[in-house]
Amino acid sequence: MQIASVNAAEYMVMALFYIFVTKTGTLTQTDLGVLSILTFLTTTFSDLTRLALPTALTKFASENLGKNQLEEAAAIQKTVTRTMLVLSIIGLVIMAIVSGPLSQYFWITPTYAPIIILMATYGSLFNLILLYKSGLQALRLFGKMATITLIFSISSRTIAAILALLHLGVLGVSIGYISGAVIALSAAIIFFYHRLPRPNDNAPLRPILHFSLPLFFSQIVILVLHWADTVILASMTSNYALVGIYYIVVRSIQVLSIIWIPITVTIFPVLSARYGLHDPKSIGNILRDSSRYLLYMLFPVCLGLALIAPTALTLFYGPGYTPGATPLAILSIASIILALYSLFTATIIAIGKTKDVLKIDTVSALLSIALLIVLVPFLEATGAALTRLIVQMISLMLAIYVLRRHIKVQLDKEAAWKSFVASTATIPFLIALESTLCAKIPAIQVFTIEILVAACIYLFSLYILKALNSQDFKLLRQASPRFLSKYISLLEKILVH
Repeated sequence: MQIASVNAAEYMVMALFYIFVTKTGTLTQTDLGVLSILTFLTTTFSDLTRLALPTALTKFASENLGKNQLEEAAAIQKTVTRTMLVLSIIGLVIMAIVSGPLSQYFWITPTYAPIIILMATYGSLFNLILLYKSGLQALRLFGKMATITLIFSISSRTIAAILALLHLGVLGVSIGYISGAVIALSAAIIFFYHRLPRPNDNAPLRPILHFSLPLFFSQIVILVLHWADTVILASMTSNYALVGIYYIVVRSIQVLSIIWIPITVTIFPVLSARYGLHDPKSIGNILRDSSRYLLYMLFPVCLGLALIAPTALTLFYGPGYTPGATPLAILSIASIILALYSLFTATIIAIGKTKDVLKIDTVSALLSIALLIVLVPFLEATGAALTRLIVQMISLMLAIYVLRRHIKVQLDKEAAWKSFVASTATIPFLIALESTLCAKIPAIQVFTIEILVAACIYLFSLYILKALNSQDFKLLRQASPRFLSKYISLLEKILVH
């Protein structure tokens, strides 16, 4: 839960960064469109020069540390570090060569070539941060890992926001990212210093690469899934203001993952243990209980956000971002499917069928590209969002198909229909509020009223349907910070009857 909480905090820091730069006007919609492509290029560079070696480091170093073979673990750390440094240097040289053509392709000008090189430098530093975090993970120093993540997120976004405020634009953001990476890397080196002995020899590289290369290919597939829509939208329209709006929408919707990340992180080791005990029935029970929590949370949040998308975009980013309302609504609905898919893929991995996940992701990536080529020329950003929705639906069906070959897939059907009914009860009220109040009062007041009305109607509907029980609130108390316990208990007294 500590790692999951840090992930949630990281998403919140990023969200605040984008809210700040849009509300203050320090980054225009076009700037954000440019930043989205720069981020894609950096992510691609980072994945290609990393080769999933940090994950391999965690695996092999953990095995040696478990056997108390500290010298061997240190040798693996040394080998992986040297390999990644060499790959980063080669990658930076290549990026320096291709930065001009890349800038020319995306923006029809070589102006952004230096920034591409700066962002590649940031990607190299970020890889080293991941490397040291993997070493700390092998040593089970999860608190140190979490601290590094927070240091990087807060420092990089804070410096980037300040430099953008000083009218340095995208250049300032890239410098801010590099500065935050340097600070976080320094902290990582300090945390890792003297944790392992100085090795005399290098570890053999071949078994490390044998393990990491399949993971590397998986990361490339995931890269396509995450970025194909943004890149194809930019390539086909060349409208970077539109790309910037879509990028903000995609980034905003990622905040919803704080609903399901704690669940998938928590149940993964439990599912693995149950499968090891050859207890498929209990795996089904765990899935059912987990889906109960997710469904009661996802339906009202995602459906509600879809209905009030224009107000939400106006409030957080300004009226200039309301063209993103339709994509935001589509991606909000898609988040329900994505959450269930994440739950099922965590289960597939827990039972050791990782190749099946790679197959599903590969099919999804190819389908995504095909749909984007068809839909984006006609529907632009809406077509990109529809592609994500369609692909996630198909991915979910494929995941269910794979799981059914090994275990009985169970969802809490009662939670599904009761949450859906209670959520749909809010629709006419939210539509009425959205259509009548937006032009009369400020967005923050409209948003507050809509949230309060939707929450009251949803909870009242759950009460009428007798949807919740004491066990639900017990689990909620266990998963929530202690200071919320008394409020959860109060809610339990009202809703459970």
